[in-house]
Amino acid sequence: MKKLVLLGIISSLVLAMTGREVMDKQKELQSSTTETDTEQMILINSDNSKEKRVVKKWIKKDKAQDLSKSLIVFYQPADVRGTALLNKQRTKTEEDQWIYIPALHKLQRIAEGSKKNYFMGTDFTYEDLSADKLDNYHYKILKEEKLKNGDECYVIEAKPTKEYYPKTSYGKKVLWINKDKFYTEKIEFYGKDMNLIKVQNAYKFKNVKGTMYRPTFVAMNNLAEHHKTLVKVNNIKVDEPMSDKYFSTRYLLTEKHMNE
Repeated sequence: MKKLVLLGIISSLVLAMTGREVMDKQKELQSSTTETDTEQMILINSDNSKEKRVVKKWIKKDKAQDLSKSLIVFYQPADVRGTALLNKQRTKTEEDQWIYIPALHKLQRIAEGSKKNYFMGTDFTYEDLSADKLDNYHYKILKEEKLKNGDECYVIEAKPTKEYYPKTSYGKKVLWINKDKFYTEKIEFYGKDMNLIKVQNAYKFKNVKGTMYRPTFVAMNNLAEHHKTLVKVNNIKVDEPMSDKYFSTRYLLTEKHMNE
């Protein structure tokens, strides 16, 4: 009887979590210091024609400098080889993004107003490829829901703060956070008219280290554009030594990234 009472108390405490507390818990359990992976993308057009992409990604977080950095490089097909996106972000400042286009031998800064644009024909915008700052949103648990795979999830509404609203292209996001492992299994993206734009689903999560899990397959269904991006994720490595060279503009301008 005492055991049942104790379980009831624990369940009540879990249910009492706020939306922000769930997001904080996710950050605590799923954040890495460094991360790299290789991604095979298939872009599916409205006429069902397909294009393939192969990219590699590096991520590094420096807590001492309050700096998050990422680099995404395209290696296939040949006509986009070497195209790269560099991101640098601090907690209290705007994110800097640059795109390197080999044909122009030029590094271009992404303007704030261009971050709503889709990146390299995919269904991910420049904004999507930025690291979300938790303080940019208000979070609310809408309900708890069981997905088709049997996973129990918190369904959380994330609405931009008054300050962040003019800088984002989304009116809100709705996230399905796994109640047990605290990873994100699904995201709905809504425009500022509150119409659903696209849906991202993540599958086949892999335990990469400790409490950290990463999906090995991601599907982004763009309802507004009648387009899909499918991503198979391989060679995931976290918390391994990583050089800062990947995140310098010089590294891109000298095209050393093309041979990684």
